[in-house]
Amino acid sequence: MQIKSFLWDLYAGWYEHIPVLYRWYEHSLKRDVLRHSIPQHVAIIQDGNRRYAKRLGKSVEQGHIYGADTTEKVLDWCGELGIRQLTLYAFSTENFKRPEQEKKALFDLFKHFARQARESKRTHESKLRIRSVGDISMLPQDVKDEIALTEAATATYDKFYLNVAVAYGGRQEIVDGARKMAKEVKSGSLEPENITEEMVDKYLYFGSETRSQVDLIIRTGGDERTSNFLPWQASGNECAIYIAAPFWPEFRKIDFIRAVRAYQSREKEHRVKLAVSMLKMKRHNGGFNRDEFRDSLVSALKVSPQEAESILASPLVKKELAKIS
Repeated sequence: MQIKSFLWDLYAGWYEHIPVLYRWYEHSLKRDVLRHSIPQHVAIIQDGNRRYAKRLGKSVEQGHIYGADTTEKVLDWCGELGIRQLTLYAFSTENFKRPEQEKKALFDLFKHFARQARESKRTHESKLRIRSVGDISMLPQDVKDEIALTEAATATYDKFYLNVAVAYGGRQEIVDGARKMAKEVKSGSLEPENITEEMVDKYLYFGSETRSQVDLIIRTGGDERTSNFLPWQASGNECAIYIAAPFWPEFRKIDFIRAVRAYQSREKEHRVKLAVSMLKMKRHNGGFNRDEFRDSLVSALKVSPQEAESILASPLVKKELAKIS
């Protein structure tokens, strides 16, 4: 998979201009990534709307409209790959410093998206749960009203989750959560020694309804920074970060699939290292059975038997196996 993907990526400059080859490559990429573990929570920093508009000689507000079209497509791509949770960085606390005209255009887009989503037949057929994560109190009342209506309309769904990070700041999320815990400690309803990592989750914006840990963060527009996005959910989770050069309005399906492929490559490297560590323990403790070890990988790493065999076939693991046999 890696050699073929590398060769096609190498010639991307010309084949992407030939529709037949482009569709073939997209299909090939998708087929390959579906053979491996799929990230269950993907988060995206949608960067580049303004720069894209400037390049076209359009208004900033028009750039955000172009970006909204990409958002609709990404929802479909997640469904195709089996990704169950998507978090979009739509509006940060820092964005409140932007010009009033631009903020109004963004707020109008949020209202339109919320209204359209709750009225869409697709939302209800696909059991899409839509939630906002952030300090919603900072938003205008009409935006808060639309968000509340959409959250209520999809509150019982649990097949796919779309989290819209609006009025969001990662450090502020942790501060807000700490304040909530401090109040409960002060009232006596929470003992400090009982606070765990799992418990902290329910005091943050995501709550405890779903798995908040993020597997993959994608940033479009080429900037190599995470901009205070999901620091708690990404840290300590071996979260992969993929920087895509295209601006958000021009982000394509193959860019999205490439990001998933990058996550899979990192996941495999991580699992190979864990397998080597497990083999070293086996070597020191004595006793080894290859089939039993493969089953141990399936159980410990939560992978399929086929993926476990792929791990066993990696050079690093084979080298360690040679020391045992």
